[in-house]
Amino acid sequence: METTKLHNIDSSIIEDICNHISEGKPVNATLPENGLLHIDKLLPFICVYRYSELDVYFSRIIKTQASYLIISDDVDITHLLEAIRIIVSNKFETFLILEFWPEKDDKSNTFHISCPKGKAPATVAALKDGFESLQDFYPNIDVEIDDTHKRHPKHLVPIFDIDESKKKGTLIIGMTLPILYKNAESNELYSLFFREYYSVFSETVKRAVFEFIRVQTTDDFEHFLMLGKTNIDEVTLQSDRELAEVSEGMSFLLRTTPVNSNEEWKNFKKNKFDKIPSFKYRLIALDPELQKRKLYNIPIDEVDDPTIAFILRGKRLEIEKQLTMLEERGTKNFRFVGESLYGVIKKKVLEQAKHILAVYPKREEQKSKKRYSCYEFAEHAQKELDYYNDKFPDLDLSLEIRNDVAGIMVSKTKLLINDEISFDANRCDALIQHEVGTHILTYCNGRRQPLRQMYEGFEGYDQLQEGLAVIAEYLVGGLTVNRLRLLAGRVIAVESMVNGANFIKTFNLLRDKYSFSERISYYISMRVYRGGGLTKDAVYLAGLIDLMDYIKKGGALEHLYTGKFNITHIDLIEELLYRKVLVKAELPRFLERKSVQKRLKKLRKGMDITDLVN
Repeated sequence: METTKLHNIDSSIIEDICNHISEGKPVNATLPENGLLHIDKLLPFICVYRYSELDVYFSRIIKTQASYLIISDDVDITHLLEAIRIIVSNKFETFLILEFWPEKDDKSNTFHISCPKGKAPATVAALKDGFESLQDFYPNIDVEIDDTHKRHPKHLVPIFDIDESKKKGTLIIGMTLPILYKNAESNELYSLFFREYYSVFSETVKRAVFEFIRVQTTDDFEHFLMLGKTNIDEVTLQSDRELAEVSEGMSFLLRTTPVNSNEEWKNFKKNKFDKIPSFKYRLIALDPELQKRKLYNIPIDEVDDPTIAFILRGKRLEIEKQLTMLEERGTKNFRFVGESLYGVIKKKVLEQAKHILAVYPKREEQKSKKRYSCYEFAEHAQKELDYYNDKFPDLDLSLEIRNDVAGIMVSKTKLLINDEISFDANRCDALIQHEVGTHILTYCNGRRQPLRQMYEGFEGYDQLQEGLAVIAEYLVGGLTVNRLRLLAGRVIAVESMVNGANFIKTFNLLRDKYSFSERISYYISMRVYRGGGLTKDAVYLAGLIDLMDYIKKGGALEHLYTGKFNITHIDLIEELLYRKVLVKAELPRFLERKSVQKRLKKLRKGMDITDLVN
């Protein structure tokens, strides 16, 4: 039985919406009966959900798209959609309306696609293929295609007359979606499957619309991901902001690094390397349980963008595990939780570590006797900082020479240099490009992005960051045997610890079998055994190996400077770049050098890791 529409949308509201669309502004309009219209940018399609009783989860599925209308079925939307169609058709010549509604039969597992026979077959095929991919999670799913004029819910009138819509260049496709993500009897949500369901829906619709545009319009969209959302809503920004605040306040590495490592080195040496050091740590000035409560009060479940929700959820899990590690600091559980966070050493990584140490069994003696004091090094580093200060005028890139840092390190936009250290002159450029041209630059690029995670760092971002920094050293001709041996030695030490060796056995292994100096063997071991056992140091060589493989396969190096993330996130970063959620990165200027371009060509052809040494 068809219902009579009771409410009209005021013409002034429609006019305001049309003005926004025409001016290229995003639309977020509240309509009668709590209706919602969202149009992220000018697009030749809209997803429609008309409801008698709102299904909150179904509406969340529709909200994954960049253009949607969610509205009570007693509101007349004909005039609104016709007005939108006219504006859209001026640019795209055609318009696609995708109407979705939930299947009333709770036991149904079939997606019904109602569309005209032979019309837009690529679009329909993309819908069918996409929904069938859910069979990987729910094997009994079926997809049926019906050639019918009835492309709307049975109890409603059609949005437009089908014959009239054809004359106006409008295609209407209706889809009944089975509610597989809820228990039919208890109405309980299968939350993990729901995430898969709305992720698949999000991609499937974009792929289908892309096929429609490719065939039916003259507009050139390069990739289906360009049809995704560009603008980020307040719930997403809030979740991102609160997550970053918890992460910042935790200071995980600071609280898991000994404060007495220098003193214990002296004691260790005094005791002839026969007494396990006793490391002391900063007091933990936070309650991990309270921080976890705060963490899970962050409304990530309300983030409608599947890609960003995935990123935030991954970071939340990392923070939760790090908080647990702080609780377990000094116990064996610290190591076990860390293994679940940083993973176990892959066979390939261990083999490459041993390969490096076999090819370079001894420490390389410094060839050049010329050394820079901390002040001379700072002078060179300042020139690089000045260059990037011009590129990022809103950020203060600077350096400090001080006595409370070990060696050199980066804190956000600041380069910190120990006041007693000296540097091999031949390594100066490599160190600057490692710290400034990689770590500071990716932070600055991240600050340009709308998400704080882009500069605070995604889950596991250290792995790619360090791989990228080491590659920078190679590209500028400053990667040394000792640097490569150090990365390999860390993997050996982690493997030794995981296999049950204590601090002294691992120290002896590094010193006696792999010819590391006593001091280097101590510091490698200290980093690995701190807190109760930290396997994180193995990821640096893993990051280098993964990055070399990525470059060899033709991966876009410029995308890697967009912010701080892991190599597993590259597809997500590329998606957000396509969608223009993220802006393109400022690239390191060393990439312009001819010598760097030659070395990059060698990387693209593929090379043995030991040949990275310059």
